[in-house]
Order: sequence, then C-alpha cells, then structure tokens
Amino acid sequence: MDQNKANQLAEHLGLSGYGGIIPNPEGGRNLVISTDGVGTKLLFAEHFNKFDTVGIDLVAMCVNDILCCGARPLAFLDYFATGELDLPKAKSILSGVLKGCELARCDLVGGETAQLSNTFKNKEYFDLAGFALGVQEKKFELVNEPMFIHGIPSSGLHSNGFTLIRERYGFVDESLLTPTRIYVDEIMNNLEDIEACAHITGGGITGNLPRILAKGMTYYISSFSFDDFLPYWKEVQSRTKLTWDEMMSTFNCGFGMLILSKKPVLNISDSYLIGEVLSEEDYGLR
Repeated sequence: MDQNKANQLAEHLGLSGYGGIIPNPEGGRNLVISTDGVGTKLLFAEHFNKFDTVGIDLVAMCVNDILCCGARPLAFLDYFATGELDLPKAKSILSGVLKGCELARCDLVGGETAQLSNTFKNKEYFDLAGFALGVQEKKFELVNEPMFIHGIPSSGLHSNGFTLIRERYGFVDESLLTPTRIYVDEIMNNLEDIEACAHITGGGITGNLPRILAKGMTYYISSFSFDDFLPYWKEVQSRTKLTWDEMMSTFNCGFGMLILSKKPVLNISDSYLIGEVLSEEDYGLR
C-alpha cells in the first residue's frame, strides 16, 4: 500500500500520526504503540540466504515510528509466520530482532511463531510483523511556524521501495540487505531541541514530511542537500528509470529521519541542515 492510500485509510479510521496514543488516565506520560513489517525485503533475504539483518529492520520500522510521537521505546514483540519452521533460519532472524532491540534500548518481551503450511504456497516463505511500545517523553504537535529541517542520513534503502527495486533492478547484490538505521539515541538525546520529526518510509520525503505540518505550511529542501549521497541514489535512479521527483516520493534518498527544529545546528554529529519549513504565503514570495 502506498503512503497516500495508507494516510487516507488512517483518516477514515480516525487515526493519525506515526503511532497510537494511549492516554494515561492519571495524567502522567502517555503510552505510544506502533506496528509494522519488513515487506518485500524479506524476499531479498531469502534470495541471498541471509536472515540476520531483517530482524533489525523489523525493530527499526516500529521504533522509528514511535520516536516521531516523542516516545522512548520500552518493549517490543515480534510475530514470525512461515510455511515450515526452519530452526537455523528462525534463530538467525531472532538474533536480528534481539540486536535491533539492543540498538533501540528496549526489551524483547515476547512474540509468536506460527507455522502456516496451508497459507504459504512455498514452505520457505515467511513474514514478519513487529509491535513497539514506548512512553511519550514529549508531545509533538503539527508544525505551524517556520522551522529548520535537519536530515539524519539513512543506511541505504532501509525497508521501503523493494517491490519496485525487485521489478526493475533485480536481486542485485547483498548490500541491499543493509539494515534500517535506528534513530533512538539521536532523537532521545535531543528532544529539547526537536519540535517534530518524520520517519522517511513508504512515500519518501514528499509523502512523509507533510504529515507533520499544519495546514497552510509547506517546505523547501535544497537540492544540494543530497550531494554526499548522489552516487548511490543516482545508480538507483538509473536502474529504476524514475524521475528525481518520483525518487523523492518513493525512497528516503539519503535521509531516513527528518527533524524540525528552531535551531540551525543540532548536537548530532552526522545531521545535515537541508531546508526549512515556512508558510505557503511566504513560500509564494520566494
């Protein structure tokens, strides 16, 4: 499902944002919960017979979302479904989940393994789902005033766009399995300076950044922001035959997390100042 359709479904259900908020009835900090999967990237793991990284992806996709709700990850659960249980494969996947939880500074508190021989046509196929629970340390609101946009680099494709990559790019090399970066330390250690943040997943930058902007606000991102990452993403663009606008609405294009702040400089060693949020009126005057 593309991000626009996912947003429309969430709006229809009365949901919004990157996670579900569980209000604290006693007035303390709220809980935040989110669920996600790894998608077509699992087929790449199967192709290369390498399963120790997709568990990290699973944790990353969930915890990076609740970070965008200002939540510190506390606990994680996983769901592993397969046609036929292969213990070495399952142990390799679980090792990745444990590593992901270590990087996210949360606990793996449980999970479920399901052997569904009548569901999966190929017994080797499998699917993963994850569930992250966190405590809300800071409530982020939709941004309704000018802000600086900071980008924190991705580790590559992360876990989105793999269906397109498979169709147009093929199973090129094992480096595509580089796990999704987890941004817990970068966000939690800088909460005081962060007004909002966007996890760049399906829908790319142009599909996710508007999710955290109030009505009447827009953004400008400098094309020079991507210079350090262009060789990698130009290769992806060449292989997929996408325009740059299509790339920006499909992939993270080098930045897996965007931070909106009133400060032009953040205490994050590899962050980039890539643009600004401004009103649509001011944008029209540029």
